[in-house]
This record gives sequence, structure tokens and C-alpha cells, in this order.
Amino acid sequence: MANSSDQTVDIPIIGLLAVKNQLITQAELEKALAACKESTDTAACLKEFLLSRELISAQNIQRLSMAARALDIRKKEFHFGAIAVQKGIINKSVLQLVLEEQKTDIKNGIKPRLIGDMLVESCMMTERQRDAILKIQKRRHKPAQPKPGSGTIASDPAGPEAAATDQAGLEQEPEKSAVQKKAPPDMLEPEIIANGIRLQLSGDYMGAFLTKTSEFNPDITASEIRDALAEKGIVAGIVSDEMMHGFIQSSGFKTKAFRVAKGIRPIQGKDAKVEFFFNIDYLGAGGLDADGNIDFKQRGSVPHVQVGTVLAEKTPMVDSRQGHNIFGNEIDALAGNDIPLRFGKGAKLSEDGLKVLADVTGFPKFALSGVIFVHEEYATEGDVDYETGHIEFDGNVNVNGCIKAGFEVKGNDVTCVELDGGVVTAEGNILVKGGINEATIYARGDVTAKFVHKSEIICMGNIHIAKEIVDSTIACSGSCIIESGKLISSEINAKMGMTARNIGTQTASPCMVRVGHDAFFEKETANIQAKIKEIKDKIAAQEEKQAQLEEQNAQLQKHITKLAHTQDRSQLDKDRLHQEIKELQSQPDQKEAIADLRQQIAQFETNAQNAEKELDRSFEKSESIEASIEGIAHQLKTLNTGLTDLLEEKKNLARWSVENPGNPVVRVDGSIQPGTMIKGKQSEMVVKDMVSRAKITEVLKAGSDESHQIYELQVTNL
Repeated sequence: MANSSDQTVDIPIIGLLAVKNQLITQAELEKALAACKESTDTAACLKEFLLSRELISAQNIQRLSMAARALDIRKKEFHFGAIAVQKGIINKSVLQLVLEEQKTDIKNGIKPRLIGDMLVESCMMTERQRDAILKIQKRRHKPAQPKPGSGTIASDPAGPEAAATDQAGLEQEPEKSAVQKKAPPDMLEPEIIANGIRLQLSGDYMGAFLTKTSEFNPDITASEIRDALAEKGIVAGIVSDEMMHGFIQSSGFKTKAFRVAKGIRPIQGKDAKVEFFFNIDYLGAGGLDADGNIDFKQRGSVPHVQVGTVLAEKTPMVDSRQGHNIFGNEIDALAGNDIPLRFGKGAKLSEDGLKVLADVTGFPKFALSGVIFVHEEYATEGDVDYETGHIEFDGNVNVNGCIKAGFEVKGNDVTCVELDGGVVTAEGNILVKGGINEATIYARGDVTAKFVHKSEIICMGNIHIAKEIVDSTIACSGSCIIESGKLISSEINAKMGMTARNIGTQTASPCMVRVGHDAFFEKETANIQAKIKEIKDKIAAQEEKQAQLEEQNAQLQKHITKLAHTQDRSQLDKDRLHQEIKELQSQPDQKEAIADLRQQIAQFETNAQNAEKELDRSFEKSESIEASIEGIAHQLKTLNTGLTDLLEEKKNLARWSVENPGNPVVRVDGSIQPGTMIKGKQSEMVVKDMVSRAKITEVLKAGSDESHQIYELQVTNL
């Protein structure tokens, strides 16, 4: 699973053109790019996003695509000209003239000719030179089509594969088959460079070859050959003088070529890859297919691993290396992207850093944040009530009884016999063997039960109910499936559609069913964004507190330095006064002076003692401040880790939502009562008369054009 939190998205030309032509705003473009950040084909994803959100019509998308294609071809033409100028084939003035002529053709609506063809026609470039430059660009020349009535058919030396070309007469080089032998590079026209030596270059400019003519002068030196090559611009990858001497002195190389220079081919980087050894698609249970049929995918048993089990293994990225041709021109290489192995509680990293292993016996889980966990299981012998209190466990919770009203259970996968008024929050699935009554549920997986009464359920997966849903509110990113029962007086939001035996009764209040819309995504994104803001506020507060403490400590260090200086100065003054006393002791009339000096010494000793005490207090305070700073640093590390996880969750959730578009379909094997409100992504309807055995789908209304699309809900019999 390749991913990278630091990866950036290049803006496709079609997006820039859409903003420039005021078809969308810059904010809408940024939102679309954020949704397509992880896509391998950003341009295609962007088109799909703009169409699915109806920001741009299909007709305008086609026009933008054609304009983007024209700009891309124009860009390649500029590059073609730059190479021709660099090789000395033409000068900048000639290039400017042909580019202007091509631009005029485009403005006048005339199919533009390639500048390479124009230069060949004007005898400023040979066909070989043109084709060699196209090969550098990995483009192929398409011969001009014959005029009607000419009676000739232009042959294509590239064979039938070159027939499928674009409007500009160019195509990308076809990828080589894995079993096809690599053909030698095309060789350019040879030329004589010095003393009867023939020089011939490979078409990709990665090799230069010498052969001897009948005019070869064996007295030529290696230095003279180097000078002759330099005059042709060949300065890189040249062989040593010893090998050149071997060429000169050899009696061969009259037909067989001597490679005198060789370029270095680039090494393309390869992305790191991560292989998982357990099911990471915890939303893999089926929903409804396009016809509204229940799609029960085989999930198999929940995986259970032992300590040391390999959960994931990483293939490291391959570093790229730039190359260069014989002219010294660098050849770029695409860098590979790394993928960090992220793991949490219950998992650990192998010694080589390339595997994630189970650190406990339990159930592996790949979280939406991209972190691998292994959850242990906590089981109760009976109900969750006053005897057990609330349960919050970082793993799976198995309640062998009922979760009573007023009590809360939090865990990964949660299983119980009944749920009667409790609150359950699960990072995975919730399985209630009996019924759900007056409960509140949040799950990032599926919810399964026999019945639901007077409850609120929000989940990312599917909702499987055996009998009935009554007086409840449901929002899920998957499907809502009532296998053999009915929906009564309830509100359903199911992105992937709904199926039931019956919807509504003659005496109950009408139901509202909305399909194709992702209410869970909207609520979850808002919750994640609120958590992100909360963590950012905490980080800002901690950083401000850290800065204040660091400033206090800096001032304290200055004070400590000053006290240490006072101590040192006092000692020096004491030593000086003692020396003065020693000198005065030999004089009988200096008793008062000596007494005064001793009094000064006593004062210096007092000052030094006070400084010592103040130093001790300052050091203790500094240690306390540094401990607080270290504690804040630890808190900041924890907060930033949490922020990274939330940002990763938000990104992955957005990507998942885009990759799993809604399925606006309602299927009923029994009846739908009048008054039932059905809503799709773009349309809605109120059932006026009873509908039996029907499928309701949202379709494009007949007669609407691409610029003004109108959708409607269509009822068809099963």
C-alpha cells in the first residue's frame, strides 16, 4: 500500500485552465486537488471529481482536455527547439520564426505542422536530425498523409504500431515487452573528424564510435582525438588515453567500431511497497450492487495472530541516479517515494526495520490513520452495569450479557448479547446478537443486530438488521440492509443504498430514506477537524509556555553567572586583603588599618556565603524549569503524533470517500407506503401511491443536455 504523508500534487493543466476560464474558483480547485492527492493519475481524478460534483459540464471538460493537450504538445515543441539550438542545428532566430508560424496556424484554426517538419521542408534540418531529437523526447514522427488523388500512400517506417497517433502526429514510445530483445539504438549519419577517423553517434547520444578509413593517419595522438571530439561537443564519458592508444596502434577497427565515449544512463527511483499479511479492508463486507441486490462478500474468519507473527513487510525504495549523455547533458531520473511503517500498541518493528511483528497475541487491525495495531480481547462474564461500570479497553470487547442503560463501552470490535440504552463506541465492528433498544452507537466498521428500536447509529460500514428498524436515525457510508423486515418511522442516510422488505406502515409516521449521500463522511470530517483544531490550540499553548520557561531559564542562567562572578571576585578581594595585612603586620602603627582590612575580609566572606546560598537556590530552580521544559517537550511530541494521525485519518477518509462513490438505489421486496420521502444525490420524491416490489434509482432525465443535467428518481418493478 503506497503512500506518503509528504507527497505533493502537481497541478494538472486542465485545473489551471478551468480557473483561468472562471469555470471554477481557486478554492474549488484546491479542494479537488486535496481529494486527488493520493491518486496515481491526478488529471483523471480531477476530471472525475469536477464531473461528479457537477462543477464543470462534460462538454467543458472535453474542451479543457483538448486545450490542455494542445498546450502539452506546444510545450514539447518548445523543448524540441531548445534541443535543436543546443546541438547547433539551428539558431534562436530560426526557432522563433517557426514557433511564430505554428502559433499563427493554431490561432487561425488550422491544424499546426510540427516545427521539425517545417525545418526539414526549409532544408534547415535533416530528417535524421529531426528523428533523433524526437527520439530523445520519446516521441515518434508520423509521415504526412498524402493529398487526395495523389495516388500514393505514405509508408510508415515504424510499422503498424505507429498508426495510432495523436492530432499533432506524435505518439509516446510504446513500452518494450518484457520478453522482447532490446534493439540497438539508431545510429546517426557518420562523419570524418580528423586524420581519416570516422565518427558515428548513437541516436540517443549515449555512445560515440570511431572507425578507421583508408585515409587514417597512424601518427595521430590521443590528445588530438580528444580535441576533435570536443569540437563536436563530446566531452563526457570518454575512454582513457591508454584505450585510445590501443585504438590507434591496432590494425583493426576498419569495419568494427571502437566506442570512444559512453553516457551514463539514469537509474529511475522506485517507490517503497508494503505488503500486508492480514485483511486491511475492514469495510470489505458487501452492500448493494448496481441493481440493488444484496452483495454478501465472503469475509472469512476474523484473523487471530500469535506473538512474532509478521503482519506487514516493506520493500525499500530504490534511490534514483541522474545520468548524462556524451555531450555532458544531464538526464533526469524520477525519485522514489518512501513509505514509513507505522505501528502502535500490540505491534513492534523487526530488527532490520522492514517488518511489523505482533508483540501480543490478538487481532490485527489497520487503522484509518495508517497505523497497525494488535488488539487483545477483554471479556465480561455478564452484563455491563453498576458491578462492572463503564468499559474502555484498547482492544476487542466481548460482553457476555447486556450493556445496560447509562453505561458506556469503548473498544475496537465490540460484541454483546443485547444493547439496552447503553452507548457503544467502536473503532471496528459492532455485533449485537439480540436487539438494540434506545441506544447510541458510533462505529468505524459494520453494525449487525436483530432489530433496532429508538436508537441512533452512525457508522462507516454497513448496517445489517435481520427484522426491523423502528423510530431510529441511521447514517452510514455503506448500505442499510433489513434482510426480512420493515422500516418504520425512521430516518435513513445510506451512501451505498438501502434494501428492506417493507418501508412504512399505514398507521406510523412516514419514513425518510436518503441514498447516495455520505452523511457519515460529513460528520466524521467535521469531528476530525474539530479535534485537529483542539490539538493545534494545545500545541500553541504549550509552545508559548515552553518559550516563557526558556526565557525564565535564560534570565536565571545570567543571574547564576553573575553570582558565580561575585563568588570569584570575593575570593580575589580576600586574597588581596590578606596580602595587604601581611605587609602591614611588620609596621606597629598599622593596627587600625589591619582591623579595618579584617572587617572588609569578613564582609567579603559574608557576601560569598550569601552568593553560595543564592546559587544553590538558583540551580534548584533552573533544574525545576528544565524538568518542566522537558515535560512540555514530551507533551508536544505526543500532541504532534496525535495531530499527524488525525491529518492522516482525514486524508485517508477523503480518499476513501472519493474512491467509493455513492450508489443511489432503494430496493423493496414488499411495499413502500405513501408519504415516504426518497432522496438521491441530485433529486428527491415523495411516494404518493403504494409501491410494491420495486427498485428506485437515480437517473439522468431524458432530454437534458451536458450543460444542464437534470436527474430524477425512477421507479421500476422487480
